[in-house]
Amino acid sequence: MLPKTTLTVLMTTAIALGGISNAIAEEDNPLYLTLEVGGEYDDNITVDAVDITSQKGDSAALFDGAIAYDFVNKDDTSFELGYGFSQSLYFDLSEFDLQIHSASLTASSEINDVDFSIAYLYNNISLGSEPFLEMHSFQTSFTTLLGTKFLIIGGYEYQKQKFQQPLLLRRDGNRHSVSFKNYFLLDKGRTINVGYKLSRHNTLAAELVYWGHTFDIGFKMPVPVIDGAKFKTRYRYLQKNYSNIDPTLGERRRDKRHAFRAGFEVPITTKFTANLQYEYTDSKSSLIDLNYDNHLISFSVGWEL
Repeated sequence: MLPKTTLTVLMTTAIALGGISNAIAEEDNPLYLTLEVGGEYDDNITVDAVDITSQKGDSAALFDGAIAYDFVNKDDTSFELGYGFSQSLYFDLSEFDLQIHSASLTASSEINDVDFSIAYLYNNISLGSEPFLEMHSFQTSFTTLLGTKFLIIGGYEYQKQKFQQPLLLRRDGNRHSVSFKNYFLLDKGRTINVGYKLSRHNTLAAELVYWGHTFDIGFKMPVPVIDGAKFKTRYRYLQKNYSNIDPTLGERRRDKRHAFRAGFEVPITTKFTANLQYEYTDSKSSLIDLNYDNHLISFSVGWEL
């Protein structure tokens, strides 16, 4: 799918470029190329990375693309170079336009039926046509199938963030995360996944240091009346427990967020796919401005080589 309007999800989409090697391996094709265009309406545009919520809605045009090439793909080993681009363009609130350039290097290998990978990722992000954020990420992960019905994915990520605007420099920091996700492969193309991620986020500003807990559960199934179509749904819960007293609150900050997403993926031809998606977010925080509900609906058409 195309990236969302919130910066957190946009960054996650860009970082996911490191997983392209799995698709290449399945297709046994060294070149991967995808393009996607679409639009969305967000009734409360938010930039999570700097705790900004506009309390305003707007429509946006969305563009997304990625290209990767696997230079080594033999004997269960691959070495891949990738590049991704994402752009959102709002009709009225252009100060929230987001552009992301992503680059990745990924090496992976299979040892005793376990796939191991290591990746370096770089993301350059602009907000409202101004330099905003640079991110460097280092990831390691493993994937293994137990029997025929149980897939396990685990990993560690180190991420360094450097803001490009003077007023945001105290937010510069780094994050350590460990995550696990389990997929239950059911019959008739149905899948259930359950995941958890633990994060430690450190910044120059002591009041922004936190422990993060993310729980998610998802379900995917084919749509019987449309050949090749899929229905996907996901619930995610995020909690941030800040470690130090916030001077504006006089206490430690706490954030909680519930997010529900549902969508349809429908093949148009062998190369083109249409996606329709709705997402609802309920945000609660010690900061009054971050207590809000958010509704977002998006539609896109994608092409894949």
